[in-house]
Amino acid sequence: MRKIKILSFLLVILGVYSVFGENKIYEGMKVSDEMSGKVISDITAKYSKMYKKYAGVKNTRHLTVKWYKPGSMELVKTEKVVYTRWDDWYEDLKIKVHSYTVDGEKEDPDDYDPHESEPGIPHFDENGAKEYTRKVVAVEKLRGKLAYKIKVTPIKPKGEHFKGFIWASVDGLNIMKNEGTSGKMRFGCDKLYVTYQAKDFGDFFHFIKGYTKVTLNVLGIYKRIMVFEFENKDIEPMPLPRKK
Repeated sequence: MRKIKILSFLLVILGVYSVFGENKIYEGMKVSDEMSGKVISDITAKYSKMYKKYAGVKNTRHLTVKWYKPGSMELVKTEKVVYTRWDDWYEDLKIKVHSYTVDGEKEDPDDYDPHESEPGIPHFDENGAKEYTRKVVAVEKLRGKLAYKIKVTPIKPKGEHFKGFIWASVDGLNIMKNEGTSGKMRFGCDKLYVTYQAKDFGDFFHFIKGYTKVTLNVLGIYKRIMVFEFENKDIEPMPLPRKK
């Protein structure tokens, strides 16, 4: 009887160690390839459903764009725009501009250029593994929560790819943030830096605010630095099937 009690006690201790020791997720821990693969698989399983359930996300973006001269960083002009975006996962962006000002003066909304059209290539849909290498490289604290830091690298880089890091919460595997650049620079774009804050809405996620810095250099003749800062509001998923 005593041997049985001792054995039961040891099993309990081993169980506690398994839960709170070996399998515990903590800041700064070493991430094994096996653990990374499991996390990436679980995030893909979660968000691939989103890409099949919805066409994309509709939102109202409040955006400020500041143009600077490189070197001196002299402010050239400031654009402010409020517009509705239909951010389709796979089709070109559609917008409707509600207000547009340049240096405080009202302009024709139709004159605004969003400087984008093609959607980014997703990291966690069913084709994500064909487009990117994805690896958990660290566990960090982000906005007070433990998060997996995931390095994403395009396999065959294009302008629509994102290269850099994505953070997903340990609790729930919710996309929280990205930070990086384009997979391949487009003509006239010398440097690009982006960082967006994301929010999970249950069965989909979307970026709620962001910062982008673009260094333009067109054949060495035209040089500018553009800084974009935005906040998205009125966020809602776009149903399938897509409207023609």
